Amino acid sequence: MNTEAIKTAVSQAAAELGVQDYEISISTEESAGAEALKDEISSVTYSRSSTMQVRCVKGGKSGYATSELVTPEAAAELVSLACDNAAVIDDEDTVGLFEGSKEYTAVSDHAEALPSADDMKSHALELQKMVYDASDKIVDGTQCAVQGLSVSSALMNSAGLDVNYDCSLVYRVVSAAVKDGEEASDDYRIIPLDKEDAQVSVDKAVQGALSKLGAESVDSGKYNVIMDSSTVRSLLSTYADVFSARSAYMKTTLLAGKEGQAVASSLVTLVDDPFYPEKFGHCPFDGEGVAVYTKNIIEKGELKTLLYNRMYAKLLGKETTGNASDAKHIEPKGLYVAPGEYTAEALMAKLGNGLYITDLNGLHAGANVQSGDFSLQAAGFLVENGKKSRPVKNITIADNFFNILKKADAISDTVVFGTGSDFGAPEILFTDISVSGK
Repeated sequence: MNTEAIKTAVSQAAAELGVQDYEISISTEESAGAEALKDEISSVTYSRSSTMQVRCVKGGKSGYATSELVTPEAAAELVSLACDNAAVIDDEDTVGLFEGSKEYTAVSDHAEALPSADDMKSHALELQKMVYDASDKIVDGTQCAVQGLSVSSALMNSAGLDVNYDCSLVYRVVSAAVKDGEEASDDYRIIPLDKEDAQVSVDKAVQGALSKLGAESVDSGKYNVIMDSSTVRSLLSTYADVFSARSAYMKTTLLAGKEGQAVASSLVTLVDDPFYPEKFGHCPFDGEGVAVYTKNIIEKGELKTLLYNRMYAKLLGKETTGNASDAKHIEPKGLYVAPGEYTAEALMAKLGNGLYITDLNGLHAGANVQSGDFSLQAAGFLVENGKKSRPVKNITIADNFFNILKKADAISDTVVFGTGSDFGAPEILFTDISVSGK
């Protein structure tokens, strides 16, 4: 990618149209993968996509134009389109371009070349054989894959900003399907290749699937429950927008106006850390080029800050927190609940009797982000005397996101980020959750 040629093309086109302020954003994503089904490769994929956006400020208004073609010629054309779009915008741009932060945190991420197709196919087939060898209950439908992802971004403007970043990830997917008589179940494991041995990934997926055999419902009622890391992450990602200053300004979050107030259990500290070691990608700048940094959103139950970009910071009389996804939108950069003091075994012992939830379904339909209410299909295990006793399915758990923040009674000592995700969590024990079963 010749960014210098693109900058020159935009600068010349802008000058011809009388535009002094402009910004160029370029992002590229490359992905590749190989998937095995039964004892053969079922698919090999490769894709590469790029997006270029040009923003022009004309007459005090910002206009945007986007293209999937990243060339100097396309960039020059986007300048004209962006100016046309600015002409029909009602609102003035009161923030302007960002000239760059004084310094950025150095990161060690570098985009490595993705594995060859042959290497990915070989490893996928090897994983598939290992899964079939792991249990005589493995059935067809079991799939294994190796996937690679490489991401790069660059942001430049006429105010002097010129930053770029790239990173990559290669991970394995083990999806084990098992059957015992007429009953079937499945489980999966998604993990970067360098995080654990392949046999460990296989064993966890297979044992997870086998452990779900014999699942039944439970009686309806109020239960104390432990949500595992993946289910807490699911809730965090679904409700992340409630921590956005944009939502506060629009009055679509119940946290609006509550900075400095207690909004959660004193055990809960919610952190946004762009540089958390286990998360994917440590980009040193946000979508506006502002240097990102680590901050506590909730600290020991108290709401310390919402997440701001430059526009909503100005509207609400605050400073940006470096959480812009672009000039108008906001996103977390590494959101997780800070770990507590309990080992996994101690957390189960503290629960005593209740439910251990490992799966939540229906988050898009069954979760209301504005009110916080949710009613979700769930599965997991019955816990008796601090030990898992039997698998559980066909239940629905219902509560409110803002309320369960106050119901956190104990937190495990290990945070796990989802592979390729900006969300992480430990296991958390919540009290008095409504469960609908049999």
